[in-house]
Amino acid sequence: MADETDSDLVAGERRADLLRALSYVSTESQPDGSYVVNGDLPPDVAPPFIRAIMRVEAELLLHDAELVTVEDGEPRTPEERRTDAFVALVLRVDDRH
Repeated sequence: MADETDSDLVAGERRADLLRALSYVSTESQPDGSYVVNGDLPPDVAPPFIRAIMRVEAELLLHDAELVTVEDGEPRTPEERRTDAFVALVLRVDDRH
C-alpha cells in the first residue's frame, strides 16, 4: 500500500494526523547504542497512528511471508517487524518529494 508522495494520505491516514501523533513520540538512547521509542498519545490522537502502523506492518508481513524458508524460518520477529513498520511510517510521513 504505497501512497502517492503528493497525497495527503500516508498508510491510509491523513498526514497531518500522523504528524500530530509523532509530536508525542520521543527517543531515548541506551548505553548499548540502541534506542527506546516512547510515546504517550492522547486517546483522540492514537487511533490513526495505530491504524497506519498496522497497515505498514501488514505490508511487511506479506513481504516476509514470501521469504520464509525451511532452513531460515521467518526473516524477522514480530517485534522487529513492528519496529521496522514504525521506521517505515516515519519515513513515509516525512517523504514529500
